[in-house]
Amino acid sequence: MRGGLESTRAAVNCGETSHILALWGLPCGEWARRVARESKIDYSVWLLGSDVWGLGRIPLVRSYLARVIQWAKCAYADGIQLAEDARQIGGRKIEFLPSTRRIDAVRTEPLRVNPPYRLLFLGRWHLNKGLDLLLDALKLLREEDWSRISTVEICGGGPLEEIVRHGVGELRAAGRPVELRGYLDKVQAVAALLRADYVLIPSRIESIPVIFSDAMKLGAPVVAMPVGDLQHLIKTAPQCGLSAASIEPSAFADALSRALQSSPMTFSEGTKMRASEFELARSIEKLMAPVRAFLNG
Repeated sequence: MRGGLESTRAAVNCGETSHILALWGLPCGEWARRVARESKIDYSVWLLGSDVWGLGRIPLVRSYLARVIQWAKCAYADGIQLAEDARQIGGRKIEFLPSTRRIDAVRTEPLRVNPPYRLLFLGRWHLNKGLDLLLDALKLLREEDWSRISTVEICGGGPLEEIVRHGVGELRAAGRPVELRGYLDKVQAVAALLRADYVLIPSRIESIPVIFSDAMKLGAPVVAMPVGDLQHLIKTAPQCGLSAASIEPSAFADALSRALQSSPMTFSEGTKMRASEFELARSIEKLMAPVRAFLNG
């Protein structure tokens, strides 16, 4: 903690610093608050779920987080519900500023208009990410549903590997077109997203996963569990996919079956709209606003 504070102080004092951006609330925000006060400059803070839903639940630490939020020139949060929960801690407006990354690739081939469709899961094989729920949902699909599926591609890795391999083995033994792949680098991940007609997000716990914004930027609609901000983002017109009715394999199977009855092209306007909301340039512009205001006097 002392080292972080000293490093922040040294960074600010190495040149003319007009503003500090703390990438996340604690402990970075507290370092920024203290040094900004010493240097008589402003700071802004960007809050993550680990700040608000983790540290924010600890009474004494919550008071430190509240102070960081209250004294900041601008306060942002990596989620819509997260921003509301942070507002309750800090007692002020928190702006939604999503995680996003630059993707230079563009979809050159349109989504398939007619089945069979390619489905993709790309993420950690962790309980929170719900891959076990997805495998159970796939087992509940009817023959009619499977006739509309070209391939279910499962990519990633993690602590559920034994469960995943066993579940995929059962599906393949039943003659289902399921492909199991390991970790992908960024180039491979983009290629997988460009192959997909639907991206599957069966998470039990989630705010807004980066795979969502990646899918939107590459024009792939999603089928997701109704967790975090996903349900709101998906259902806001124009829709960019489908949300399950509950966090159950049967509900996800039903949502997937409904998606397979529709053309992915149905959601094209929705994916374009959501993609624009997650543009990196848009986030940068929002972050630079207080600095520009200072420079403009």
